[in-house]
Amino acid sequence: MKTTKIIASGILAMGLATANLHALDTNDRLELLESAMIEQATTPAQKSAVSEYLANVAKEKTELAQALRERAGSTRGGKALSQMNEKKELLRRAEALEKDAKKYQTVSMDLHSESMQVAHN
Repeated sequence: MKTTKIIASGILAMGLATANLHALDTNDRLELLESAMIEQATTPAQKSAVSEYLANVAKEKTELAQALRERAGSTRGGKALSQMNEKKELLRRAEALEKDAKKYQTVSMDLHSESMQVAHN
């Protein structure tokens, strides 16, 4: 009986210790991975690859923002208040995506220029 309690409390402690890893949502995990990639890129080839990846992410976010803006501009029938709220939400999400895309593009350009400077030296 005592051994069972010790084992159960040990398993519970292990679960609580690893719970912090699962507390991060997918976006936070992705941002951590991307920042680690940026920090670890040292050679011109690595910086170029990371720069290209970030530029592609920026492009995807811009395209998704454009799709949300188009969806916000279309009419779908239904109650006017719910349409107005949905339109506001879609536009808010589009603005957030465009802001992220600009951030990614800036970091991509910085990495690209760093890789070009290192390559020329």
